[in-house]
Amino acid sequence: MKFFISRETISRGLSIVVLCGIVAVSACAGREPHPIAATNATDSQFDCAGLSREFAANERSVIAINKEKSGADAKNIAFGVTGVILFWPALFLMDPKSPERVEIDALRNRNLVVTDIARTKGCSLPKSQLDEYYKRLKSAPVSKSRN
Repeated sequence: MKFFISRETISRGLSIVVLCGIVAVSACAGREPHPIAATNATDSQFDCAGLSREFAANERSVIAINKEKSGADAKNIAFGVTGVILFWPALFLMDPKSPERVEIDALRNRNLVVTDIARTKGCSLPKSQLDEYYKRLKSAPVSKSRN
């Protein structure tokens, strides 16, 4: 007994397999943001040195996340160009979420809270080393004026 499979059936089956693969791969594109909380239950226990360390650690995290964001932006550009010019399914691999931006905003807001706590405790106010970077951000989080 011989089985005959038409080209149309093979083509339809292949199309379904490719479509399922694209859906599976696009679900993996990007990652979810993991922002830190602006306040912690242990904030009142910090001394001036601890507040300064917390502020500096948050700024180091912003630098690390910015490097990750630069890499993600480069990948998005590559996938976009590839998708438009060569292979349209590559467009599904782009990451439109920008989780890095959410995390950077959360760290920046956390540092605003740390600065307020330092002011309340009479400590010297931590000075950001990333002012130029923050100025380049397209949209800054809504924050109160801190003088």
